[in-house]
Amino acid sequence: MASSHIRPAGGLIDGKWAVWAVAAAFLLMLLPRITDVFAGWMPDADDLMRLQQIRDMIDGQSWFDVDQARLLTPEGGEMHWSRLPDLFIAGLILVLRPFLGQTAAESLAIGVWPLILLAAAFTFLTQIMQRLQLNRAGQAFGLIFFATSAAVFNFWPGRIDHHGFVVVLTLAGFTAVLSPTLSNRSGIVLALCVTAMLSIALESLPYVGGLIAIMGLFWIVRGHREGVRLGVFGFALIVFACLFYVLDAPGGSSARFTCDAYGTSHWAGFLVGGGLFMLLGVFGGVLGTWWTRLIAGAIAGALTLAVIIAVNPACLADPYATVSDSVRLSWLNMVGEAKPLSILIAEEPGRVVWVFGFLAVASLATTMMIVTSSEDQRTARIGLALLFALSIVTTIWQIRGQSFSHVFAAIGAGWMVGMLFARWRAKGGAQPLLGLIFAVLILSPITWENISAQFPSRLAPAKNVECITPSAYSSIRKEPLLRIQAPIYLGPQILARTPHSVFAGPYHRNIQGLERSNEVLIAPADHAHEKLLDLKATHLVFCKGLRETTRYGEMWPGGLAAHLNRDDIPDWLEPADGLTETDGVVRLYRIKPE
Repeated sequence: MASSHIRPAGGLIDGKWAVWAVAAAFLLMLLPRITDVFAGWMPDADDLMRLQQIRDMIDGQSWFDVDQARLLTPEGGEMHWSRLPDLFIAGLILVLRPFLGQTAAESLAIGVWPLILLAAAFTFLTQIMQRLQLNRAGQAFGLIFFATSAAVFNFWPGRIDHHGFVVVLTLAGFTAVLSPTLSNRSGIVLALCVTAMLSIALESLPYVGGLIAIMGLFWIVRGHREGVRLGVFGFALIVFACLFYVLDAPGGSSARFTCDAYGTSHWAGFLVGGGLFMLLGVFGGVLGTWWTRLIAGAIAGALTLAVIIAVNPACLADPYATVSDSVRLSWLNMVGEAKPLSILIAEEPGRVVWVFGFLAVASLATTMMIVTSSEDQRTARIGLALLFALSIVTTIWQIRGQSFSHVFAAIGAGWMVGMLFARWRAKGGAQPLLGLIFAVLILSPITWENISAQFPSRLAPAKNVECITPSAYSSIRKEPLLRIQAPIYLGPQILARTPHSVFAGPYHRNIQGLERSNEVLIAPADHAHEKLLDLKATHLVFCKGLRETTRYGEMWPGGLAAHLNRDDIPDWLEPADGLTETDGVVRLYRIKPE
């Protein structure tokens, strides 16, 4: 039987050169994008908010306090973010600052950090594919498919919010659980990854559950061979859960009684689940058959879930239940990463084709990978399928799930191409070659992205890019300290690019602030003036053509935003920036007291 590895004459052993070359090529392709960061551009508003959070910490804000003091909401600018992503970026800034100065050190740190994470993602993804027994061609194409998918956006220079970090920890945890030696160290690494993931972001919860379920599945199938590792994993889970509960923001306080971040209920689940894993690991040897282990594992899982629910039953409720209808219509339904499949089909069919087209063909490839597996390969590959299935369900619920689903999709797609490559090498001829070429094309995310261009967006054209141009905030930055009312989406821009305060930002813990800001822009002009005076706002920032402000005008044609969209400026607003253009221009107005 011909080898399925790439073995070029004089090349590196087993074709590792191809995998290394792919990873290096994509890193080098993204490296020039750091110049965008030096020019002030950031990929997303959350990246700007993360940067401001890091600045505040460097300037002396408590490690356990992540609230934004310049976000003037009734909730006090409350935030729920972890400090763990801040730690590494702040460290880079502090190391570079003596040599480059504050501004350049910031730009280099936030430009390089995502590429460091991407290199780590490439490394763990390659290890996963090796442990799932993909050949070298499959590994190389797996990296190509990942690097050309929607998931790679989370590793773009400047993309410093938590998403890329969580993806890397998920891959590291999966690498650990696939350890061929079933080592105790792999159990410890898995426990570290799942607790760190959840401490950073609740979006990781499906994959935390998935990785723990895979660990349990391996114990059910392998029995006593997994006993020691399972017990070590359970003990480490308790230790790391307590460490992150106490040491990450907001610390071990009443603020942990929450559902939208790592909270008391999740901590209790880790403690109970970890303890039960220890018991199963130590005493599970008496369970001699797979079905008795399955029953024991199911009971342990049910008990853990019951404890999580009992500690905080409110976590079963809709996290956005308190959002008013007006804020839901004007803001929440427009948050790109939170859109469900149903809304995407109606508004952005091309995006559906790109994201779900790749997932569909990769699902078929992953199914074939499992069906054609040998007995010793099948259990591990079923573990991959479990994570992949969870990520697809999450993507259907909220499109942000593509950050994970496209990563797992790349593995199955890579396997398929690698298998066909090996067949072509073994048999030669035109037919296997054509089959290989067809598979590469149909499994490539680039193909689906090109097809998606045939399905134009049904959203109205917007000038979002013009409204977040870094230079648009230069003159505002020079003003004395202001209290600015602005569209919700522009809140992080003002916070990170100027020293001023704003009344709202796109953060769900500040519901009252969101509603208050929303009411100003949808209210009739005279009422809006009264509301602004009640807020003690000194200035108003507006950008005509921003999708958010356009939506306000369309839905509330008698409101302030509608007036400003028509260049009908109320007499109580006075231009304060010396500009005359309004279309796609960030404008600053002084609010007259009467």
